[in-house]
Amino acid sequence: MYWRIVKNDVVQSKLITVTTTLFVIVASVLVALATIMSVNLTSSIDTLMEKTEAPHYMQMHAGELDRERLARFAEGNDNVAAYEVTNFLNIDGSKMQIGEHNFVNSVEDNGVVTQNQKLDYLLDMDNKIIQPKPGEFYAPVDYQKQGFAKLGDKVTIAGKEFKVTGFLRDGTMNSQMAGSKRILIHQEDYDQLFVDGSLEYIIQFRLKDPSKLNEFEAAYKTAGLEMNGPSGTERLFRLGNAMSDGMMIAVLLVISLLVVLMAFMCIRFTLLAKIEEDYKEIGVMKAIGLQVTDIKKIYLAKYAALSVIGGLIGYLVSVPLSAMLLRNIKLYMGESKNEQLSWLLAVAGVILVVILMIVYVYCLLNRFRKISAVEAIRFSGSNDKVSGKSRWNLRKLTALSANVRLGMIDILRRKKIYATMLLVFILSSFIMIVPAIIYNTVSDVSFVENLGFSKEMDMMVSLYESEDNEKDEQTIEEYLEKDPDVVDYSKIITKNFFVKEKGSSNNVLAVELGNHQKFPVAYTNGQAPKKSDEIALSTVNAETYKKQVGDQLVLIQEDQEITFTVSGIYANLFNGGKTAKATFEDQHSERMWTNIYVKLKDSEQLSQKMKQYQKALPFAKLDNARMHRDQTYGATIKSLSFVAIGSIVVALAITALITALFMKLLLAKDKKEIATIKALGFTNKDLGKQYLARSVAMLLVGLSFGTVLSMTLGKTLAAAMAAMVGMVNVQMSGTPLIYIGCPILMLVVTILATKAVTSQAGQVNIAENLKE
Repeated sequence: MYWRIVKNDVVQSKLITVTTTLFVIVASVLVALATIMSVNLTSSIDTLMEKTEAPHYMQMHAGELDRERLARFAEGNDNVAAYEVTNFLNIDGSKMQIGEHNFVNSVEDNGVVTQNQKLDYLLDMDNKIIQPKPGEFYAPVDYQKQGFAKLGDKVTIAGKEFKVTGFLRDGTMNSQMAGSKRILIHQEDYDQLFVDGSLEYIIQFRLKDPSKLNEFEAAYKTAGLEMNGPSGTERLFRLGNAMSDGMMIAVLLVISLLVVLMAFMCIRFTLLAKIEEDYKEIGVMKAIGLQVTDIKKIYLAKYAALSVIGGLIGYLVSVPLSAMLLRNIKLYMGESKNEQLSWLLAVAGVILVVILMIVYVYCLLNRFRKISAVEAIRFSGSNDKVSGKSRWNLRKLTALSANVRLGMIDILRRKKIYATMLLVFILSSFIMIVPAIIYNTVSDVSFVENLGFSKEMDMMVSLYESEDNEKDEQTIEEYLEKDPDVVDYSKIITKNFFVKEKGSSNNVLAVELGNHQKFPVAYTNGQAPKKSDEIALSTVNAETYKKQVGDQLVLIQEDQEITFTVSGIYANLFNGGKTAKATFEDQHSERMWTNIYVKLKDSEQLSQKMKQYQKALPFAKLDNARMHRDQTYGATIKSLSFVAIGSIVVALAITALITALFMKLLLAKDKKEIATIKALGFTNKDLGKQYLARSVAMLLVGLSFGTVLSMTLGKTLAAAMAAMVGMVNVQMSGTPLIYIGCPILMLVVTILATKAVTSQAGQVNIAENLKE
């Protein structure tokens, strides 16, 4: 009997049935996707790190290497399980061509290496250790993703020819955001190319107890070992691998939770609308002796069926979608060990959503107990009480038409009914605006300030310490002085200094020395150092040393303790995010690298100037903000654009469906009022304007709250999600296009949905409803 009733009800109320099912499907799809993606990303990263035996600590070094001293340190440290020193032969981009792509404009260090022997292995696409043969060329998987290379492509490096044999996965330099990429070749080929590259060493350690990494890092630096280059830890490697897909998953998780919440509201709308339509029938059933429990079963059977069907369809839809979204994870890191578990957890998530919805419907159906059989048979709809006389006298608002004022009066008299619609509009605008803010922040050129670039800078010329460093540095400065297109430049030298904290000097801080006023970066607190006794810390170092603006930090300079005041804290991802800025002079400490920031008269000439400088200064590394952003965060930006567009589509669909359902609910409740208004001479067009005034008014209020919420709580939430994947203290920013464009889209959708549904208002029979 129940299923026959359900079947008839579905046929009679197609809109409510389809809308409810769609909401359950969307909620189930998002929950399943978020679960599958999260489990597979975590497992794939773990698998990659295990298969490659990635180092817990890595130090790159340019310059002379004392292997005996390094061996004594490793043997004397009880926490070292294995260590290895490998060569990284940095090839100038102008000397490397793969197919049609030349690496002359690459901001990354592209180096050829041979396979490691003890740890940090380079793997093929089956996650097996590669043993290349002479003439074979294994390119980073990122080259394939970006379209730089494909199997069989001809490769030319400094005149020597290779063929792309395959692609490799790299536990430490796998992600797009990694500043260096390793190319695997045979030892014979490496030896032939040795004279055409600049040599760097990769010093790597695996520890017996990774939890004591900070202790080990301090011991390494205290021992005065090689440190002329960036360093990294396993945590940084994991964050790099998780960055692109991790941001997308974090946004997806938040949206899925909000959509589940809105699915509950949709069910509430549809159920209340159905109860209004069936009010007389409910009264008749109660009058003939049916128990409330029996009546609830009839409605519960329908919504249980819709929830189960929607959940099942949602899960089935999530399978091909997840396969598409998992391609990037599988390409970069390989298969997940927990893929089967992710499907099971996704099923569990969908089942939980379905159960929660059924329980929610069951609780809503308790309102049947309040329905009087006599009143239900006598009246065509519920006799809900409305608020008393409004404090607002809308008659004074003569600028508003009578229809608009009638619509506004109804909102003020029935605030409780409209509150749910208002909440839906707030959440819809939040779902639409927040992902757009995140995408805008990461894709905007100013985002490079969070990476350590200054927005005032057009180009950066870098030198690592070498025997010819002073000569090369002088050559660069002379060239800049003679270039009429250069407005200004500033030289920043990075050196290591010991930090004395809590009575010990066992930590080393990379300090950038120079004038930081010319090309300031974005400071989350405070400002750039001006005086010689001031120092600014990156967010990572500020957290490490537990320092805030105004606190004191002691450095060891020339065997003397010098106290500095923290002037500011800034966002930065260079050198693993561990940097500091100061202005004091130092003549004794060894340089790590030198950066020269350049400002051009015309930024439009940047591309041309980059080519000019690459030819004139082949020994230097050139970089600029836009190139760095595109080459290191391109995949992340694409992922976030996908989520942002999807969020807009979902929010607009929700807005349209909820508006349509709410208008349908009002029409069901207002049959008597509509008949009265029509009897007074109001036309169908007038009725449409009254209902349109209600929906638009609620939308405008909801948009106002939603936009403010997005600009406050939304930005905080987005920054927290960014911090989860390594982007610490990123300042989120929107644009007028987001804050104005998104509401306009919602307004158009709301107007169209309202007009589509309220066109039925004129079909109300005046005589029949007035008689009731």
